[in-house]
Amino acid sequence: MKTTAPSQVRKQENALFFTWQLRAIVFLAAIASPSAKAEIYVFGQQLSFPKYGAMGTILARDYITPQQLCGQSKCDTTYLWAYPNGGGSTSSSTTITTKVSGISIRLLINGRAYGTGPIWGELSQPIEVQLVRYGQILGGPLGDAASSRYYGITYDISSTAAVLDTVKLTGTVTSIDGTCSVPSQTVKLPKTSINSLDRIGSTAGTQSFQLRINDCPKGYNRIGYTLDPVGGAIANSPGVLPLASGSTASGMKIRVENAQGVPATMGTSIKVDGYNKAADGSFAIPMQASYIRTDTVATPGTVNGTMTVLLDYR
Repeated sequence: MKTTAPSQVRKQENALFFTWQLRAIVFLAAIASPSAKAEIYVFGQQLSFPKYGAMGTILARDYITPQQLCGQSKCDTTYLWAYPNGGGSTSSSTTITTKVSGISIRLLINGRAYGTGPIWGELSQPIEVQLVRYGQILGGPLGDAASSRYYGITYDISSTAAVLDTVKLTGTVTSIDGTCSVPSQTVKLPKTSINSLDRIGSTAGTQSFQLRINDCPKGYNRIGYTLDPVGGAIANSPGVLPLASGSTASGMKIRVENAQGVPATMGTSIKVDGYNKAADGSFAIPMQASYIRTDTVATPGTVNGTMTVLLDYR
């Protein structure tokens, strides 16, 4: 099994029909300046990010629940205003700049990013707010409670007049000149008889190893790592890696586990225990890997799997 530590992350789009445009004109005329019902604050904490990194990297996420927005489990959203740099004119772009150089913000409703425009539909899941890198981060305040309105969201309640909620950013960003590193490594499992994998789900040939996260600089509030199986996660098979190139066996794969033999969590950021923002350091996370029988019919041969280790900082 081979692990590597690349950089990170990913992107979206939009269309209107004439009937939507007409409805938007009528709607805007009716609610040109609705009074705000609530102010919603996102992030609101001390955040620390590497000064340099890959463009488009999602640096942090926060969420707004329907209950926060309209006080109910579902909200009928109608329109969104997006304000670059926390005020002034609006923008139709799905990603807008913040007051901090190098950091932009994106708001996703039902999984879709929006700029200023109509958002007709029922909101039943939390709105995701992302901080995204667009260049070198210099640090500074994202905003405060008195200003920095980045979004306005209107919604209808029981067919009454539209209500506006304002989304503001608070908190301060610290820029840190340095990141951790994860060295590539190959873990070799011992040769194992196919007879020891006699049924689906059985494991054998366990090999211990350490996931090494080295040279972490001081200053971050949190450092996390995410295990990402190359080839994608396998449904209902926690910790199992897809067969990688060079594999000749069938009906079996490799499963990654923690030191106690519990399948490793894939695709979710895990805090690096032991890291202290007051000091730099390196860390070794004990893990293990095993062969696992995955199909009724199996044939002997080589079994290879690969996962990537992604690091995140706050």
